[in-house]
Parts: sequence; structure tokens; C-alpha cells
Amino acid sequence: MDELILPPLLNGIRAQDPFDFAVKQVRQRKAGAGDLYWSHKQDDVDLAIVLEPDVACSRAMEMVPLVMVALSDCLAVLLPPQVAVQFRQSKSIIVNGGIVGGIKSAMAKTENQTDVPDWLVLSVTVGLSRTDTSNEPGLNPDVTTLDEEGWEQVSQSKFTETFARHFLSWLAVWKDDGFKPVARAWKFKAEEETEPEMTKIRKDMLFFESAF
Repeated sequence: MDELILPPLLNGIRAQDPFDFAVKQVRQRKAGAGDLYWSHKQDDVDLAIVLEPDVACSRAMEMVPLVMVALSDCLAVLLPPQVAVQFRQSKSIIVNGGIVGGIKSAMAKTENQTDVPDWLVLSVTVGLSRTDTSNEPGLNPDVTTLDEEGWEQVSQSKFTETFARHFLSWLAVWKDDGFKPVARAWKFKAEEETEPEMTKIRKDMLFFESAF
């Protein structure tokens, strides 16, 4: 069984459904900043990171495009140089024109955009290979997997470790230099060649009251 070795700021925890479980745990105050829930699957990457923002809700949402930029850097390491990685709006990851994965996010409810949310959960899913042999790639050209695009077949845990390092690196950039470097990197990968729209990010985000 693969061992997950993460940077000191992150704490790896196995979970069957990382996003839903992370949201449940943090709402019940059983999870905290830096907890990274991950599912040990053979065919896809499935993980969720818990954050405890110290900025207003409007700024905390900047973590969504930051995660996407970190994921694109992770994919650049694992995929051949000629493979194109793009973003579709603020939730889909596109590789060579096909959807390979996506982003989900959830945040504690606040009264307004200037309040600091108690927590934020960011989720990443990426398809590594197809499980259904009857679902041939040509039958669904809008969806792909990393295996079909020539990725270096490392373990799911190694993929998670690589992503975690890029995430923390971009988080440091964001803390030191603000959102502009993240927005520029995001725009470079966006299909529409525009910076991320925070209104769309907020629309796609789930909001929850505390369980207490």
C-alpha cells in the first residue's frame, strides 16, 4: 500500500469520499487547517484540503483559481511537454481538449462578503484511467484520462504529493504578492484567455452552516 508523504503543513487522512467527508468533519469541528483527505483509488485522484482563512470571504474564494493553477503545474510535471492543459471557467480541467477532472469548493456561510469564513474546503478530482472497458475513448471525445494522454504512471499517492507541493508553493506566492500572479497564471491557461470571474466561482461554491 502506498504511503503518502506530505509537506509538514499538510496532514494526510484517508477517506472514501474526500470532499463530502471533509465538509462533514469541518462542520462538526473535527477537521482543521491543513487536513488533506484523500482516497486511495487506482483509477483517479480524489482529494480535498481544509483551510481556515484569515481573510474576507471575497478573498478566500481566490483559493479556487489558485488550486487550479497548482494542479496545472502538477500536470505539467507528469504529462509530456506537448500536452495542452487548460481551464474551462472555474471548475473543469481540460487536457488536449477533453475534460480530465474538476474542482469543487465549499465554505462556511457568512453574513456578507467582508466577513471571514470559519473554513473552506477545496476538492480536486482527476481521471487517471478508464474503469469501464466498454466506454471506449472515441465514444466520448469530450472526456479523457491522463493515461490516454501519455502521463508518467506514478502512483495516486505520488500524484497527490506532487500537487500538494505546488499548492503550497502557490499559496506562498499568494500570501507574499497577492492574487495578481495567480490571476495571470490562470488567464494563461484559460480557454477564454480571461482572468477568473469571482462571481462564477461564488455561484459554483457550496455554502454550509456549522453543524453545531
